Formats: sequence, C-alpha cells, structure tokens
Amino acid sequence: MTAFDRGLQSTHREWRAVLAVWAGLSIVATLAGPFGTMEALPLLPRALYWSTVVAVAIMLDRGLSRLGRAIRQGLATHLGLVFTYAIIMASLVWVLNSYLFDGWGRVGQWFWLVFIILVISGAVHALFLWFRPRPERAAHTNFLARLPVQMRGDLIRLEAQDHYLKVVTDQGTDLILMRISDAEQELGSTGLRVHRSHWVAHDAIREVRRKQGRVSLFMKDGSTVPVSRGYVAALKATGLAP
Repeated sequence: MTAFDRGLQSTHREWRAVLAVWAGLSIVATLAGPFGTMEALPLLPRALYWSTVVAVAIMLDRGLSRLGRAIRQGLATHLGLVFTYAIIMASLVWVLNSYLFDGWGRVGQWFWLVFIILVISGAVHALFLWFRPRPERAAHTNFLARLPVQMRGDLIRLEAQDHYLKVVTDQGTDLILMRISDAEQELGSTGLRVHRSHWVAHDAIREVRRKQGRVSLFMKDGSTVPVSRGYVAALKATGLAP
C-alpha cells in the first residue's frame, strides 16, 4: 500500500467520523429544540434548521482545524482559532434567528451564543477524539526498542542513509540497519513518508512551508524536511499541505 493510499484511507475514516457526528448532533438538537426552536418550528423545519446549522458548524470547525495544523504556532494560535470559530458561528446563528424568530436581535443574546458555542465546540471536539482511530503507539514502542535505552523517546523523523536508517527522537539520534520502506510499513499511520529518503511522525510536524512551489516541513527538532512532488498528494490527503 502506498503513502497516498494510506492518506486516502485516513481521510475516508475522518469523513465517516464527520458524518457520524453531524447525524448525531442534528438528531439530538432536533429532538431537544434548544433556543426556542421546539416552540417556533414544527418537526421537519426544525430538523432542516438544525441539520443545516450543525453542518455549517462542522465545516467551519474542520476548515479552522486544517488552518491550525498548517501553521502550527502553538497554544495562543489554537485559542485564537477557537474564539474565531465561536464568534463566526454566534454571528451566523444570531443573524439567522433574528430573521426567523421574534424576540431575537439583542446584543446580549449574541454574547450568550458565543459562550454556548464555546461549550458545544468543546463537546464536538471530544466526540471527534472519541471516533478518531487511536494512534498506533505500540508501533512506536516496538520500533524504538531497536535503539539504545537513552535514545528512546518521542519519534520525530527517519532519514535513509545508504543501507542504514537515521532515527531522530527527542532524546537524540542513532543509526540502525533497516530499510526506510520496512520502517514505514511497521510504523503504520503514526507518520508519513514524504520523500524517497524521509519519513516524519505526524505529532512532530510544527509547520508546513511552501516556497517557490516546493513544500517542506519544519520539525519538532528544528530540522527542515523536504517533501518531494510525488508525496505532496499524500500530505494533502492528511489535511496538512497548504
């Protein structure tokens, strides 16, 4: 199986999780009828209202999440994206409700929506974490058993050097006798092959950079890893490529 095929499988699993969360939240919101929609709308219009609102909320969340993964600038940026999400969604719902329902349009209601959406978005992220396939941490453990004990830590990247493989962790660097293709197969979906000679761990990518048509990855250890053209599609399939 190629890196592109694994990227597509990961994308398909993510979209199945998206559809499951969308269906579940839409049904719950339709039956609960929050924000006065139970009294204001019959069942079918209420289902249409909430399925649309939930769909927009999830698409906005996914878009901002991709942006966050692409820039990877730390906690402050993440919190900024969360508040951006809440402000945009609160504004959309506030305008929609002001148009559809009596008694809407006050500024205080907008602030209340921002608070509620922050709480709901936290619950949605928890659901995505629940549905998302667990990382294959055992694969890392088995692979790192080849290293000296003092070098075993969080795996960052691999680099092929002739018949050897340079293994970089947060504890240091070591060489082992192994083909990068065998390592890629053993480590599974915990990382991604981005070049004939380079493999990177998903969790160790700090930033995706594009300059003059060339894509590179800025890694946790401060190194820059090139992404060859043949692997850009696989990187895009994970949602990381700009």
